[in-house]
Amino acid sequence: MLMGVGMGTVFLVLLLIIFLSGLLVRALNRWAPEAEAPAVVKKAAEIPAKTIAAITAAIHKASNGKAQIVKIEKK
Repeated sequence: MLMGVGMGTVFLVLLLIIFLSGLLVRALNRWAPEAEAPAVVKKAAEIPAKTIAAITAAIHKASNGKAQIVKIEKK
């Protein structure tokens, strides 16, 4: 009997936490929406020709000429 009361109490408390956290999320979204950050456009950085040649040579040698480079991006 006591175990049933304890499990019921825990169940009710967990339901209360779920309900209150949902209310909190809705309240925060209504009264304090996230500020949108302005879009930042980055200019693509150019990779020096010597670097591209070194990468191409390394991949060619490592793959015995079987690999093909499609795109090189600098991050």
